[in-house]
Amino acid sequence: MLSLNGYRSSPGMLFGLIDGLLILAGVLGGGYLRFLGEGDSIFLFDHLVLKVVFIVLVIQLAFYYFDLYDLKIFREKKKMGVLLLESLGASAILLAVVYYFVPLLTVGRGIFAIGLTLVFVFTFLWRLLYATIVKVLVNKERILIVGTGEMAKKIRSEILENGYDGFEIVGFIDENRDNIGNRV
Repeated sequence: MLSLNGYRSSPGMLFGLIDGLLILAGVLGGGYLRFLGEGDSIFLFDHLVLKVVFIVLVIQLAFYYFDLYDLKIFREKKKMGVLLLESLGASAILLAVVYYFVPLLTVGRGIFAIGLTLVFVFTFLWRLLYATIVKVLVNKERILIVGTGEMAKKIRSEILENGYDGFEIVGFIDENRDNIGNRV
């Protein structure tokens, strides 16, 4: 992990930044696609920065609430897609309620739906790309576990089940020669 002025950065912070940029691109892309060919510009809306920042924050909070910054989720594409849809649905409901009570924040005229669709596509593709890069390009640290008892089994299951993709278990060492060839 990197340390920056006493603060430790983590993959979650990186994903938060990348997700924020992708959400921003989705909302602005939704505005661009909505007004394509009409001559109007999304950049002429009042309080555009406030509206976009608010949307980014709400969607990122939903991502956090639905555990989409947990790297274990990236292994299961269907589950990740469902969680993304659920989080964007929850964001849409929350934003709709806020828009009802504070109409100043409304982006309106189709931007909302197009933007959410683009956000789903961008963030889902980003997560698939990340999972592929980690699987293919990242050099894995090879681990040889000493022992074959319960603690060794717990270490193995912890590595395999909790998304530690940077490690590869190459084998187990045991004093008992009778265990050679047995699966742990």
